[in-house]
Amino acid sequence: MTILAIDPGLNNGIAILDLERRLLLATEIPVIGEGANKRLNLISFADILTQFRIRRAVVEDVAAMPKQGLTSTFRFGRAAGSFEGALAALKIPTTFIRPTIWKRDIGAKAKRDEDIRALAIQTWPDQAHRFARKRDHNRAEAALIGLWFLQHSGWMSGGEDTPPTSSLPAGSRVFVGGEGWRTI
Repeated sequence: MTILAIDPGLNNGIAILDLERRLLLATEIPVIGEGANKRLNLISFADILTQFRIRRAVVEDVAAMPKQGLTSTFRFGRAAGSFEGALAALKIPTTFIRPTIWKRDIGAKAKRDEDIRALAIQTWPDQAHRFARKRDHNRAEAALIGLWFLQHSGWMSGGEDTPPTSSLPAGSRVFVGGEGWRTI
């Protein structure tokens, strides 16, 4: 069983981990188009979901940043919504987690991109090549979001397909395919 973790946006990161917390993939979904017409290549995203037989996802619950322009806010929201829409269309149960919660829980107190990359390299030294460039911080965030989910969701190696959600922090929003949204 594998889980997908997403740091959404046009500058995104995705990671796939197995239940033993091994990092199987850390990459980004490519962007197609130019300028205001930039969009995520959701065909690539769907291919990854199929290839790794994703049955569960966790997505950083993001919001617009202060002083961000209208155009960039719209593009960011479109990209984040594209991930959510694709997961919902494929009926993949999805958990959304605020950045302040997962970063606090895994010890990523600093918000600097380099600190996040360093923590990912420390966590998966055999996968350090996936976080080698400064711009790989989104991949690192996605991998650490996935690690947070595995630590807090009740998923375990050899466990059931439907894990308990009682260990998720209060206020976590979970999308359960066919049932809709639940707040824990």
